[in-house]
Amino acid sequence: MDPVSLIVLGVVSMLGISVVSRCVRQINQWEVGLKFTVGKFAGRLEPGLNFVIPGLQRVVRVDTRVRNRDLPQQSVITADNVTAWIDAVIYYKVVDAEKATLNVQDYEHAIRDRAKVVLRDIVGETSLDDVLAHREEIAAKVRAAVEQFVSQWGLHVELIALQDIQLPPQMQEVIAKKAIAERDRQYVVIKSQADLESAKNFAEAARILYESPGAMELRRLEALQNLSTGTSKVIFDLARPMTDTGSLAAAAAMGGTVRVADGGEVDDQEPEPAHQEIRRKAVT
Repeated sequence: MDPVSLIVLGVVSMLGISVVSRCVRQINQWEVGLKFTVGKFAGRLEPGLNFVIPGLQRVVRVDTRVRNRDLPQQSVITADNVTAWIDAVIYYKVVDAEKATLNVQDYEHAIRDRAKVVLRDIVGETSLDDVLAHREEIAAKVRAAVEQFVSQWGLHVELIALQDIQLPPQMQEVIAKKAIAERDRQYVVIKSQADLESAKNFAEAARILYESPGAMELRRLEALQNLSTGTSKVIFDLARPMTDTGSLAAAAAMGGTVRVADGGEVDDQEPEPAHQEIRRKAVT
């Protein structure tokens, strides 16, 4: 074969390969292929290799996986006129590739803009305390409102989350002072409850000791014993014994000889020596 024929054959082969490559379109499993013939929607293409007519047909690929997009930080004024800067993130996916392609020009920017508007409206109707305390509820309201609007575009919102809420420095100081005051209030309440329980316990103990004189006397003696331990000291027991039995117990505890005189009075003086007792009998 002469060189000219080889060159012509090579050119024809290259042209054939180029035409075949333009006629074959690969659609991935996570994609939906839409075929348009002369600008008119002609149907979907299944995942795999699909043949199209170059120049007459065009293929649009739509990714159906879940996407996450950050919503730019925006300034929002709450219902109680406090300015806050909110960062959020949105998770969505395409559930109807035809609507997402035919009904909206750029559904990605459209859903982000719609989410920002709805977030600003809902936060503007909520007080700052509710925004800080109920982030998930506010995010759920935003998601429901956005879902209701973008469903006509063939989109489904999986989740909208509030990532960060920034407040002015003055407002942060006020919130910090409020938290400190709340902690102090809880401390006072807990301490007062503890004092009340302690007072009730003391009252119950006093009642039991009052109803049991022996227990009261033992408690007093125990206190005296605790005071007498350690360094040398003088203890004056000014408490009056409640009964004669208590007097006997106290005198016995002090180590003296106890004698009960006529009339029920207690005499805890020491016994006279033996020679004094003999002398007193002789005089008699």
